[in-house]
Amino acid sequence: MSRLLRSPYGLCLLFGSAMTGLISVGYPVALEAAGFSKGGIAVFFVVDSVTAFALALTASRPASLRRARPLLVVALLVGAVGVGLVGGRSLPLVCLGGALSMAAAVTMPLIIRQIQTAPGTAALSDSVLAAGTRWIAVAGYLAGVAGFGVSASLTTRWPHWTPVHAAIPLLLAAAALAAAGARSAAVASRPSPVKGETEPPPPATPGLLLVAGVAAIVLLKAADSIRLVYLPLFVVASGRDERLISVLFLATAAVELLVLPLLGRLGEHRPAPLLLGAAAVVGVLSFTVSAAFASLGSLLLSQLLYAPFTAALQALGPLLLGRLLAGGLPAGAGLFAALMQLGSLIGILTPLAVPGYRPGLFWIAAAFCATAAAVLLHARSTPALTLTPRPAGGTR
Repeated sequence: MSRLLRSPYGLCLLFGSAMTGLISVGYPVALEAAGFSKGGIAVFFVVDSVTAFALALTASRPASLRRARPLLVVALLVGAVGVGLVGGRSLPLVCLGGALSMAAAVTMPLIIRQIQTAPGTAALSDSVLAAGTRWIAVAGYLAGVAGFGVSASLTTRWPHWTPVHAAIPLLLAAAALAAAGARSAAVASRPSPVKGETEPPPPATPGLLLVAGVAAIVLLKAADSIRLVYLPLFVVASGRDERLISVLFLATAAVELLVLPLLGRLGEHRPAPLLLGAAAVVGVLSFTVSAAFASLGSLLLSQLLYAPFTAALQALGPLLLGRLLAGGLPAGAGLFAALMQLGSLIGILTPLAVPGYRPGLFWIAAAFCATAAAVLLHARSTPALTLTPRPAGGTR
């Protein structure tokens, strides 16, 4: 962890993740404050999801990974421009801003490649790298959510201030760190598996396994997006102070930081589908509490339950996909980022069937989690998915 944080790319990830936390709360609130309807807000997030899906797949292509450093700088700068456009009252302009900001939100494959090949961090194994980058991402997200609360308080002194614009200096700082980072060493400098070490065999039925893994992750992200987009809107519609949103998101992120080390240890001895399936069951409980009760205490409880669910999804999802793809962890991270956007699209659109911002929204998320849990637990004994993580270096 300390090695990652000493790396300019680890710090770049920290600032980029803080931007993600800030906009996760700030975007719905900014759109609501601008007077956009529920349909207009859905259009905004649909545009964001489609754009991010395409960008995530592009960022994980071999050609992009070979130019990771300059592309990372450009993506962060473009993202800063995009955030600056969000907060106006023109839906097309705001949608353009949201789309541009996604360039910065899906840079994880580029950052992982830089960390994998940069001096000082190239020796990290994939499992350590996955756990470490997720911890940093959560810490940054936590800081970003807290930063939104601070930024929102500035409106009492400057009424025309848009709280989400606090993400702009974060992205500029991340771009400066990426630009200052040492040029990557050759990929071949990463340690290769020891001769004679057992290599994981290819999946017996890679097509079916990949479809199952993709379907489960998309459903889990759809549930996550319902919480991400509609929980802030539900809180505001219920007449509560919008700063409560930051409190709820902070509570989840803080517990997730505590859960991640334990999850990493469990992952050494338990198959990823089993752990993800169990986390999906916890997700069902979290959304059930949100849907069945509307008190402040139940909202807090639901977000505390939510932490193991989101920790498992974000930490184990890329590893699971990486075991089914030829490119290993970077390819898994890229596909995972793309699937996050596809799941977001589903999670944004399905609640439109429920009028307003009622608690019933969260029953949809509970159903998504239950379906994903069934798929994952059915696949838990598949040999190709129960292997321990590969060491740093090789690809299949």
